[in-house]
Amino acid sequence: MKDTVTEVGIFTPTTAILSAAPEGELIVSAISVRDRLVKNCISNDIKKIIILDPVGTTKKSRVEYANEKSATVEYVKDMAAANISPRDTILYIKDGFLVHNSLLETFLSSGAKILKDPYGGKNIFARDDFETQAKSSYSEDEIFAGDPFHIFPIQGENLAEARTRLFKWLDKPSDGFISRTLNRPVSTLFSKFFADYPIHPAYFTALTALLAGLMTYVLLMGGESGILWGCILFHVVSVADGIDGEIARAKFQASLNGAKLDTTIDMITNILFMAALSYALWSTYGDAYLILGIYVVLLALMGVLLMTSLLYFGPGGGRFDILANTIRTHYVGRPVLLKIFNFCNYCLKRDAFAFIFAVFGLLGFGRYIPEFLIFGLTIWNLAIILNARTILRSKQPIEEI
Repeated sequence: MKDTVTEVGIFTPTTAILSAAPEGELIVSAISVRDRLVKNCISNDIKKIIILDPVGTTKKSRVEYANEKSATVEYVKDMAAANISPRDTILYIKDGFLVHNSLLETFLSSGAKILKDPYGGKNIFARDDFETQAKSSYSEDEIFAGDPFHIFPIQGENLAEARTRLFKWLDKPSDGFISRTLNRPVSTLFSKFFADYPIHPAYFTALTALLAGLMTYVLLMGGESGILWGCILFHVVSVADGIDGEIARAKFQASLNGAKLDTTIDMITNILFMAALSYALWSTYGDAYLILGIYVVLLALMGVLLMTSLLYFGPGGGRFDILANTIRTHYVGRPVLLKIFNFCNYCLKRDAFAFIFAVFGLLGFGRYIPEFLIFGLTIWNLAIILNARTILRSKQPIEEI
């Protein structure tokens, strides 16, 4: 079930008031449940968070950060002590719930007055103050119908389940079949473990780069064994590439520079694989593969340069996914064509072709990979050229449909 949105009016609170509960102190992947709610507010541009906590009033105000944004966090004993301006628009939050990072954003844009816990009926997010909530009876139109899977009430005995739920939320709409069924389940095993430690996601981006270097070295060693293990390592890099983003999303450490670095390493890894594989095939099977390799590398470099230029002169950002999202806008209202495009796009994503090339390597079919690369890269370059004008006109990154 998806979150149901009723377009009535976007609510843009400047302040959030969070009613503390003992469950909010419990830790899920190195961050307390309460701090996760606080960071979720910050991610949605709420600049001041007031925590009603009679026990914790000795805590000092602080500046908290989430996804390159910041806000002040204050602790007060009761509402009378809260520093609220008449001009403030306020969101009221109940502590003790683990919620999907996108749920608050969807609620704020829904026009609904309240989001209830589908399990216990408690109010989690609300436009009305706590006293008004206790006295009011809300109609169905005023209650936001959130996906129950995106809401998890925290108790002392269910923290392991909460941690599992959190990492199930970390997939992306753009994930292909291989990513959803193979890469994500493997990468989240590592993400869940390392998220408990103060390790920045950039270290895992660096790990991906080191694995790409090892892949390149193995391929340059040449021979059929080098081609085999190089193809397998390319798939390993594809799996490991998900760890940094998963930890960043789980710990509210996502950043534009991180996205740019991740995309840059992805593109360098892809080009290194193509160039090193071409060398391995040339040294193993003869000169015909040198010509194929030159075609492959030139097509890859052309595509990367085109996309980098379009992002620089157009909407900015660091993700090449904008190409697929731009193409999807052409198929709004045409679900059959959209499904066909999504299927083709998933087949051309790195998680899919890295897996296919690993299978080719295992079966001894590595010599056929250049033809597949030339086909895929040609389609990619044509798609970039045909959609260049639309991307350049975009003022901000296009969201996925």
